[in-house]
Amino acid sequence: MSEPLASAPPTSPLGDGGVSRLSERALQGLLRERGWRAATAALCTELTLALGCRRVALGWRVDGRVRVVGLSHGAQLAEHPVLGGVAEAMQEAMGQGLTLCVPRVADGAVRITLAQRALIKREGVAAVLTVPLAQDGEVLGALLCERDDGRFTPIDIIAMEGVARTVAPLLRLLHEGELSWRQRWQRGWRAWVAADDPRTRRLHQFGLGSAVLMLVALMAVPLPHRVQASARVEGAEQRGLTAPLDAYLRQLHVRPGDFVKKGQVLAQLSDEDLRQQARSREAEVAQHDNAFVDAFTKGERSQAAQAQARAAEARAQLALVEQQLARTRITAPFDGVVIAGDLSQRLGAPLKRSDLLFTVSPMTGWRVVLEVDERQITWVQTGQVARLLLTALPSQPVELKVQRITPVARTVDGRQRYEVVADPVGVPPAGWRPGLQGVARIELPPEPLGWRWGREAWQAWRWASWSWF
Repeated sequence: MSEPLASAPPTSPLGDGGVSRLSERALQGLLRERGWRAATAALCTELTLALGCRRVALGWRVDGRVRVVGLSHGAQLAEHPVLGGVAEAMQEAMGQGLTLCVPRVADGAVRITLAQRALIKREGVAAVLTVPLAQDGEVLGALLCERDDGRFTPIDIIAMEGVARTVAPLLRLLHEGELSWRQRWQRGWRAWVAADDPRTRRLHQFGLGSAVLMLVALMAVPLPHRVQASARVEGAEQRGLTAPLDAYLRQLHVRPGDFVKKGQVLAQLSDEDLRQQARSREAEVAQHDNAFVDAFTKGERSQAAQAQARAAEARAQLALVEQQLARTRITAPFDGVVIAGDLSQRLGAPLKRSDLLFTVSPMTGWRVVLEVDERQITWVQTGQVARLLLTALPSQPVELKVQRITPVARTVDGRQRYEVVADPVGVPPAGWRPGLQGVARIELPPEPLGWRWGREAWQAWRWASWSWF
């Protein structure tokens, strides 16, 4: 069924040269406003005024459906319950990819205009003109014009088609500029999937096959699994040397990092008071010895016994003082290296008994302490193999074996870490000494990377859900 042709062609409100002016006015209205909604409303208003229409609506394809996104004169979309018929009329023109005008203009072409005539009957208007908006062969939306009086002329149709060609790229840019990253990704994915080019289909097949192979590899192929931890070298034995008595620090002979021999003097404490006590005790011993000899000569046995006992007591006190004098010299208990105890700024300062002065470690026997994060400590077991690379010896990795896992955690850089003790396998390279630091990797049983990521994600989700809810 078709519309009857007009007996006499009506006149267009555009007049001479109105085709180009209409495109200019449409661009001005579109660029005058900021934002997608305001720009589409301004475009519809300019077209309404220029064409003498009752209303102009702009429809846009969103998620495969046509939605009315702009009305003339700033009308609110929610206040128009009949927009469903407008969208159907737009969909009819977009589906055919042709301009639809009712009453139609004689051009020899056959067009389906059922939705257009239904809209005229529902709205009670005299004419409807729907022009698709397209770019690069893709139909993006449509412009629909309604008139209360008169028909649309061929000049009106040509002008609106020119407007559609002019504003379609700009409308697309404005619309894509307000899309979220998720919507842009969805649009790109749909366009990629819907491509019909043979080359694109081959790319689709290759990409899908690669994704399947990668998923299988992630879920089925075991890969090496390691736990990384910071490490430091310590001596198997460490001896702390403390102050044996209350005294002043008189001399210092070593500093941290110095190698020492067994019996070497490391520091000297003040001993003037002890030497004075030793001389006093020596005088007492001599005095009691003389008293013993005198009493024994005179035959006074009781006095001789008393003098002998007092002399023995004085000798015991002298031995104690001499022992304390010997302890004022802090000596190395074995061959090793001083790893702690910088007393260079405490010369002459008072020391209290049991104050820690030095820490000495032997140069034979080593252990490595690994600091493992609390999230990974459950994966570490005694007997596992690790590899250590020290900062000072980057070209000489050392194999380790885990010996013990301490059950106490401590805070390091804001994270809870457990100390794992490991011993070197074989002879360490030359240059090892206590205090060296590096990075160690503990070897765990191989497992697929997908299972590992899934387990870690599950643990993180469980912790977050327990903490938040």
